[in-house]
Amino acid sequence: MHQANIKKMAGFFKSKKGVSPLIATILLIAFAVALGSVVMNWGLSLELGKSGDKCRNVDIRIREADASEVCYGGVGQNGYINFIIDNAGSEINGMSIWIIGEKGTSLFDVDNILIKKGALYEKENKEVTYDFSTYGSIKQVQFIPKIRIDQSLEICPKNAVKAEKIGICSQ
Repeated sequence: MHQANIKKMAGFFKSKKGVSPLIATILLIAFAVALGSVVMNWGLSLELGKSGDKCRNVDIRIREADASEVCYGGVGQNGYINFIIDNAGSEINGMSIWIIGEKGTSLFDVDNILIKKGALYEKENKEVTYDFSTYGSIKQVQFIPKIRIDQSLEICPKNAVKAEKIGICSQ
């Protein structure tokens, strides 16, 4: 009796017609594309990592003056840089200035400042010092904004801007 059931099943499957391999492939591709677009649209609506990002509204830009973004002056240990930062985002409460020279790098911190949205932060008074004899000539300057959150300054490295147009100050 067992063998009779197997023969009946074999006859059952032989009489049924299936979907051709070409149509099956097209249906699978269409299903995969539809599912992929649904997942992509769902993923784009998620804001993973953005809600917890404290620096998401920080936006600074370097103002160009006399065909350069940053200018330098002085010699040896009496070197300095001048620049103008335009705050296009939320309030800034400090800034790290990372100066990259031929021989090394120098970090200059400016804390306890307030740069409101839409305001300029201008340094033209030789306040940001640089030692040319130690670090060599300037190749690049990077400005890293800081914001105040719960009585402490948070650094926003993702919102940093680089100045690569460096010239001699005309003072």
